[in-house]
Amino acid sequence: MPDAQRLRIETAQRIAADIAENFSDWASARARALDELKSELGLIPAGAVPSSSEIESAVRAHYDLFSHAEHAELLKGKRLFALSLLQAFENVDIFLTGAVLNGCAHADSIIVLDVFTDDVKAFEAALIDHGIDFEPVESPHSAMPDPLESLGALIYKRGSPTAEAVRFDLRPCSDRNRNPFRRKPDAYQQPWEAQGRISAQQLRQVLF
Repeated sequence: MPDAQRLRIETAQRIAADIAENFSDWASARARALDELKSELGLIPAGAVPSSSEIESAVRAHYDLFSHAEHAELLKGKRLFALSLLQAFENVDIFLTGAVLNGCAHADSIIVLDVFTDDVKAFEAALIDHGIDFEPVESPHSAMPDPLESLGALIYKRGSPTAEAVRFDLRPCSDRNRNPFRRKPDAYQQPWEAQGRISAQQLRQVLF
């Protein structure tokens, strides 16, 4: 195996361990690993920096190797809660996306829901109607254009003292056909987990 390829795999594994074990955010984990690599080598070889998809796959591989059953249970819980939210807003063009869908989520991962609407105020009113307190938050830059608005909420599970952090990314309807996170599934994913976003109907079908 070429040295650059080996380094890329090892760096992806290092980043994945930081994310999975320390709940580090992705940008910080990546920057920390590259700083460490530069300190060790003096210069990072061309081709040694893993892509986002390689890091994601390394995170899923880490969970599969070190906490397969526990992580599967965590994902199930977050996905079921996400489904309850999708169903609550079924009259809205809303989808689950991000780490909870693609299998990279840890206990502190935010449930990210994409909402396609040209009327931000109408969706804010819908949140208020459902008794959900929210506030504007920053959405990390991604391959998608920046949303019109990102709204963060801490939503308690019914009959439980625990809550999930949720981010609603409100996007214009013109972005509806953009899906840069759709990928070919790796060895640790089902095809639906790699499709970038999923509706309530689709999520019900795969969870039950």
